Amino acid sequence: MANAKLNFESFAQQAHEYVNDLAQELGHPEEKNRVLIIWRSVMHTVRDRIHLGESFQIMDPLPMIFKGIYVQNWKYSEKPPLDYETIEDMKDQVKDLQALYGEQDFPWSKSTEEIISITINSLKRFIQGSQMEHVIGQMPKQIKEYLGEKVL
Repeated sequence: MANAKLNFESFAQQAHEYVNDLAQELGHPEEKNRVLIIWRSVMHTVRDRIHLGESFQIMDPLPMIFKGIYVQNWKYSEKPPLDYETIEDMKDQVKDLQALYGEQDFPWSKSTEEIISITINSLKRFIQGSQMEHVIGQMPKQIKEYLGEKVL
């Protein structure tokens, strides 16, 4: 068994680098807290639409701190609790979670569709291509097609 040393500073540094990069990609490098709200909103919207096994595939390679954010308020369910079908439905869910998590009409310079695709695309630094294809493959047809163009 490998000697895996847990190092809080390393976990914090990985998370810090990731959120800085994502904030830059989203066009608001100074708004780290809002970027975390976006990340959580998008990822919880995805998490609650895909099967449990795929969620574990997403979560496994994430920085430790993001694993915690991903599972926050997660409830076990045999069937994914959300069943949105369109990109509009997905956007509405993300916006609802943004509001729930404390985002108050922040003027993002990008559309919600762009925010979703940038956030999901940012996972490529941790998730290999075929895993990403499996996750996107769990989505409804319209969303799968949209993300297939923007992420894969």
